[in-house]
Amino acid sequence: MRVLALHPVAEKVTEVLEPHIQRQGYELVAVDYRHGTRSSLLRLLVDKPGGGISLNELEKLTPVLGDLLDVYDPIEGRYMLEIASPGVNRPLRTLEHFEAVRGARVRLKTHHAHDGQKRFLGRLVEVGPTGIEIDDEASKRRIAIAFDDMAEANYEYDFDRDGKTRG
Repeated sequence: MRVLALHPVAEKVTEVLEPHIQRQGYELVAVDYRHGTRSSLLRLLVDKPGGGISLNELEKLTPVLGDLLDVYDPIEGRYMLEIASPGVNRPLRTLEHFEAVRGARVRLKTHHAHDGQKRFLGRLVEVGPTGIEIDDEASKRRIAIAFDDMAEANYEYDFDRDGKTRG
């Protein structure tokens, strides 16, 4: 279940492409659409369930997804298509994404300030149907944030000083 709101064009692209991507054995992690004056950018972040899509797999998917976009034509005007892996600090867009990283560090940006703060970094403590709770590192407080107030959310890969990883 998608919990973060998408740009209307990104929503349309998701509806068109997600079933095709899933049938190929992949996951459409995020769709980002940036409208420009001369040309726009459509960025698709695709991964394997469980993570680890290869560059070779992305290269094979690119013409297929490009052809599907040409057929369904969900975007008016010119745009550049970029298809990439979500990377280490992957975006969180669905309830499943948030549940998968419970206990890990997340970075959030909200639409509205919470006690003068719109950016948060901390451990994801709770995930519910309408929002989350994090232990914010800056304020040292537990903060509840509703999904509809989130502008952006990402898993934050955590490296300690020895180069070992922590979730």
